[in-house]
Amino acid sequence: MALASGHWLEKEIRGEPPSPHGHAVAVAGSVAFLFGGASSISPEVSPVYFSDFYMLTVTWEEIPQSGEIPSAREGHTLVVRGKLYLFGGSSSPEASECLPGVYSFDVSLAWECLSAGGVAPRVLRSGSAAAGDNIYMYGGRLEGEPTDDLLVFNTWGQSFTQAGDQLFMFGGYGAGGTFCKDLYALNTKLQWQKWEVKGESPPVCSGQTLTAHHDKDIYLFGGQICSKESTATSSNEIHKLSIKMKWKVPLYVGIPPARRHGHAAFILHSHLYVFGGKNEEQDLNDLKVMKLINPSERQPMKEILSEFGLQGVSHFTPTKVPNVRYELLLQVCVHRDFSAVRDQAMKMIQAAFTLLDQEFQKLDELKEMLEKHRNQNEAWLRARAEENDRERRELSRLRQEEVLQDQERLKEEQSSVQKRSEHLLSIMQQFKGM
Repeated sequence: MALASGHWLEKEIRGEPPSPHGHAVAVAGSVAFLFGGASSISPEVSPVYFSDFYMLTVTWEEIPQSGEIPSAREGHTLVVRGKLYLFGGSSSPEASECLPGVYSFDVSLAWECLSAGGVAPRVLRSGSAAAGDNIYMYGGRLEGEPTDDLLVFNTWGQSFTQAGDQLFMFGGYGAGGTFCKDLYALNTKLQWQKWEVKGESPPVCSGQTLTAHHDKDIYLFGGQICSKESTATSSNEIHKLSIKMKWKVPLYVGIPPARRHGHAAFILHSHLYVFGGKNEEQDLNDLKVMKLINPSERQPMKEILSEFGLQGVSHFTPTKVPNVRYELLLQVCVHRDFSAVRDQAMKMIQAAFTLLDQEFQKLDELKEMLEKHRNQNEAWLRARAEENDRERRELSRLRQEEVLQDQERLKEEQSSVQKRSEHLLSIMQQFKGM
């Protein structure tokens, strides 16, 4: 029997939520930090860009900022590696390259614009991840075209270079605006490897999130899916990539989030958090949570023990199930006399048949009454029809007589007019003779 591996939860989130989409999220300890983003009312209106800074501890709280605060933007990168590092993004829909500068944020609640050496990033919508002391950036769009540049930012030397963990990349746009569905991995030796993945692969998409859960599974959520008619629609599907390089569609309970792309996602304490994004109908700034149930078979009791406050327990002794013995006992059968029960049942049956006869008799009476009313109605309708026919004939006769009378009157008037005309002619002739 298949078991649910996820449970979408309805959690009460306090505080005023940040901007809907295009923001960047990073997790440090038990706190998720979010910076910037954008909000668009409609495609005809230019989006509004934000430079707000929030942290989430199940309550959204805006963080006071000081120092060299980054400008308002969306589509940027926010990565935790000792400090919070922020770079990239744009503040205009027509931007051809990203905003300059690399910023860091620490416990002093102050931003600092770093003096980074090397090749500065210029691409928009790039993918990023941290491994060791480095932050890796790959791909994106530069002057409207997709690029495959790989940049590495060293947090110690604070410089970009073009270029024991693996970074995974899935989907996105390729050359010619086509969607991709390949899975690639980049190791720390900067070697790309294309993986042959089994299972039910996700549809081609872009704007999705790819979130790693420790070293066990990678969760893909949402994105824009390209159909056969080349139309892109938002999705709320969730897929899981296991360490065996196999795609799975995890079973879950609860109500999933609305369809979206351009959102942010992170995993904290075996809970997948999905925030914001947008779809074809609206901007979203809701926070949805999925509890990951037994994400790995290697430690199936770890989460259960932690819920009871047992930390660091690495051994488990299962309860021994005793052997169960079943014994069938012979019961003494006592023959009973059911004649009284039978007589009572027969009386009840006869009473039921009597009631049925009465009901059928009522139905017959009702049928006769309906037939009588039908005959009366038909006779009344026939009488009314005959009366109407007589009235129509009488009206027709009267009308015909009126027409004949009018004709006679017209003839008389015509004769009178003729006589007057002749009289006038005779008078005129007399005047001529004079």
